[in-house]
Amino acid sequence: MGPPQARYGRVPLADPRLMSYALGMEDDAVQGAPRRLGPRETTTMRILWREPARFLSVRQVAEVLDLVGLEPYHAQRYPHQFSGGQRQRIGIARALAVEPRFLVADEPVSALDVSIQSQVLNLLRDLQARLDFTLVCVAHDLAVVEHRCDRVAVMSLGRIAEVGSRDQVFSLPQHPYTEALLSAIPVADPERPRHRTRLKGEMPSPMDPPPGCRFKPRCPIAVPGVCDRGPPP
Repeated sequence: MGPPQARYGRVPLADPRLMSYALGMEDDAVQGAPRRLGPRETTTMRILWREPARFLSVRQVAEVLDLVGLEPYHAQRYPHQFSGGQRQRIGIARALAVEPRFLVADEPVSALDVSIQSQVLNLLRDLQARLDFTLVCVAHDLAVVEHRCDRVAVMSLGRIAEVGSRDQVFSLPQHPYTEALLSAIPVADPERPRHRTRLKGEMPSPMDPPPGCRFKPRCPIAVPGVCDRGPPP
């Protein structure tokens, strides 16, 4: 059974079917939909905010912090006393407090320095292997996707354009949009030859997307009568 379908842009968080789900957000120690947590609330208060985590004991809170590499005394600290990487670890701890089987990490490292990004990504990898949960990573950084994901879904204007294994998508992309994205990845070696796919035309409005494949107006190989109905097979 999956999570309930959103209605009018909202998902009922009180629904018991969501108790086994958790949401990892950008800098979740500072942000927190649907309500924000003030800067004068301690780490313990943040972890205990979600049901059923509010019934955790002090010992269990310390155990959750230990899972993400923090010490028990961090439970009494405030947001301004943490670094960016530590705040992100607290966000992960908040998600793990409800013992999820399915975890969504929405831009988990976009606000972090490169040196800290690898630490957080490796932490998620180790936690997934240890706790055996499914992880969906939403990211614009293709290096993060290649490092962390086994299967990849490429989206264009809210619709999936291509799905495949990591090796398949990064080595043999099938959709022109995927090819354009991969060609835009920066290369550290300035002497290394590159083939950049440059797109022409204007991006369609997300408020009024074209029928069929959303990438059709900018696609160099669009086929009339085929791409009008949906993404190419």
